[in-house]
Amino acid sequence: MRNGKKNKKWVKPVMIALIVLLSLVLLVLILGGIMLHKFHSMWGSVETLPTNQSILSSKEIATIEQETDPVESGYTGVILAPEEVTWATEPAPTIGHEPEIINILLIGQDRRPGQGRQRSDAMILCTINLDAKTLTMTSFLRDLYVQIPMPDGNYDTRLNHAYQYGGAQLLNDTLALNFGVHVDGNVAVDFDSFIELVDIMGGVSINLTQAEANLLIKYGHSVRAGVNNLNGKEALAYSRIRIIGTDFARTNRQRTVLNSMLQSCKNADITTLTNLMNEVLKIVATDMTSDEILDYMMKILPILRDLEVKTQTIPTRETYTSARIRGMSVLVPDLEAVRQILQESLVG
Repeated sequence: MRNGKKNKKWVKPVMIALIVLLSLVLLVLILGGIMLHKFHSMWGSVETLPTNQSILSSKEIATIEQETDPVESGYTGVILAPEEVTWATEPAPTIGHEPEIINILLIGQDRRPGQGRQRSDAMILCTINLDAKTLTMTSFLRDLYVQIPMPDGNYDTRLNHAYQYGGAQLLNDTLALNFGVHVDGNVAVDFDSFIELVDIMGGVSINLTQAEANLLIKYGHSVRAGVNNLNGKEALAYSRIRIIGTDFARTNRQRTVLNSMLQSCKNADITTLTNLMNEVLKIVATDMTSDEILDYMMKILPILRDLEVKTQTIPTRETYTSARIRGMSVLVPDLEAVRQILQESLVG
């Protein structure tokens, strides 16, 4: 049984998680293999993402887990106790560890100055299949109800808590435990240079629906229904839309902007790409070494022009139940069905 999630309002201040879009430019550098002689010299400005980040204490986690979501008036949906959720008894088969598969996880967190590690409100797995010549962008919805593998046992909660509780490694372990996904490297970002980057690129081409155009116009942007070349502020506003459609629609808009940025970067000149490289390397954190990225470049460069871009959301609309558990509004996935979808879409 599946229950659709209620539409969420436009939030101010909006979660900076969508800044994950910026990390696509680093992915493009991996895909493009450009300016290799400058790459190593620029690498010194990249923040290193720790591979073994500390895990929050039980007390800190308990405090976070006490937070609940407001109950909508007249709510008649599914309410479950944690023990009513049935987890897979067999370990998830490993997906994406084949030599022809490269999995890069883009992580966006809503972190303000002075704050520590926060929740990963955007998680997009970029899978390059060298044999199939495809780039598949998979959005994992933040409200997925999963098991997080903690030192003292698995903890059942939302997927976006994993990054806050234990960093990229714990998030990777969580994706592996629940969905079998193998992650080769992570790129994490938090604050907003998105507007500047889009403007450096000369904007991004986005096909707006009438409803999207009307909403952006309402907030002071000069757009129209149909294809628009959005500047940085307009592209960010489009990515922030929450009042039209569900979280599925929101993440689809993220991937639409990602894809447009990818196409723009593939067709950009060396000067533009070099400027982008300079900007991106100042704001991203990654656990990949420069040698690892250069190795990926060399593998992907021969198929770059033929690369087919695909997108998807996990869970799909048929593979989850919307419910409230411990006061949280969550998506309880059908793990067996989701794993099968990931196997077929990422590996074939």
